[in-house]
Amino acid sequence: MQQVLSIPSLLREYEVLCKSQETRILDSKRRITLALHAQEVDRIPVIQYSQAILFPRHEIFYSREKNLIQQLLNINLTLEHMTDYVPFLDPFEGVTVMAEAFGCHVTIPENGDPWVREPIIREPEEVYSLSKPRIDNPVYSRVIETLRFFEEQTNGLLPVACTDPQGPLDVALLMWESSGFLMALLERPREVHHLLRLITEAFVEFYSLQLEVLKHPALPGHSFPLVGLNDGISISDDAVVLLSPELFEEFDKPYLERISQAFGGLYYHSCGDFGSCLDGILSIWGLRAINGHLSPKELKPEYLGRIVERGIGVFVGISDPSVGWESFEFQDPIEVYENYYLPEVLRNTDGKGVVLTGYGSYSGYLHTYRGLDNIAIDAGGHGIEGSALLNVPLTKKNENFQRILSLLQRFLEKS
Repeated sequence: MQQVLSIPSLLREYEVLCKSQETRILDSKRRITLALHAQEVDRIPVIQYSQAILFPRHEIFYSREKNLIQQLLNINLTLEHMTDYVPFLDPFEGVTVMAEAFGCHVTIPENGDPWVREPIIREPEEVYSLSKPRIDNPVYSRVIETLRFFEEQTNGLLPVACTDPQGPLDVALLMWESSGFLMALLERPREVHHLLRLITEAFVEFYSLQLEVLKHPALPGHSFPLVGLNDGISISDDAVVLLSPELFEEFDKPYLERISQAFGGLYYHSCGDFGSCLDGILSIWGLRAINGHLSPKELKPEYLGRIVERGIGVFVGISDPSVGWESFEFQDPIEVYENYYLPEVLRNTDGKGVVLTGYGSYSGYLHTYRGLDNIAIDAGGHGIEGSALLNVPLTKKNENFQRILSLLQRFLEKS
């Protein structure tokens, strides 16, 4: 017989778990906050996740209830075992929200995330026909309704983050045909700056509105763990990997700094290898911490030392198995973690200014859920079989967490 999952039943379970871990959660938040501000901690925080995917990926974008049920379930699964995770809700509605508000047509594929069907800018002059989205436009209103739904349904028990904040450059690249946009950086800078200023003004307005609506906002937000300070907002800047250092200084940094100034600081995420622009990123006013995916092809280990020596924290994930591991003969994610991830992070940082993920990185342990008639699937809807992190018993998870702490201590003692 299948179990019926509901928001009230999951909240009751959450309250029990949270009450039993009240001291641990407060300690973890303090530890994470200190680490991301490159200050001394009693030990490196390790955020070990668990999750069971209940619904096909696309369904959470059509149903606030399913989105919330999925998140509450994963939070409860994570709180069952040892971790430094501090719970909050992340009402992710896709990277396309700002572009959609400007008029881009967005579609949601089966088992996927929203994407822009086609750009609305193909010629540079078209930027002058755009207007900043009205504060009451349907896209903003939809997001605000989601935030209110999350807070009302959970009775304020968990802090709620703003929806995924994409930086101006990312939004512009969704709105403008990509090859034309990249050519315009060199040939039509005036039009590019006009668009980036417009997006930046809209970003500050929209995310200020979200923070006004939320009674208990989770900060800094998407891509970062919860911290105990209101000193900045998270932002994604994936398009930076396409820029030279000179183009970053002209077309990216000024708009990131405008956002940082508006929200009192910046927690910066980027996928890919952003090393060529790292010096510029580190000079952003109000930069607090960086999140990236460690591998030989994305966040390279040698970047970590350059980050933390500037007093900037780093939340270190691990790249997807398909990115950057071709030359390695690792058999499973635990080998990647113990033979590459931990040694490289610690060798380059000495453990300062670092928040780690556990085995499996952001995905962590994957599960079929307690007899429900489903299979373990990843975020793209693909079935997972035979993983060392699939359906791991609770006792083994706790043993693994203790093993990570032991390995950390051993590596640091050797250094």
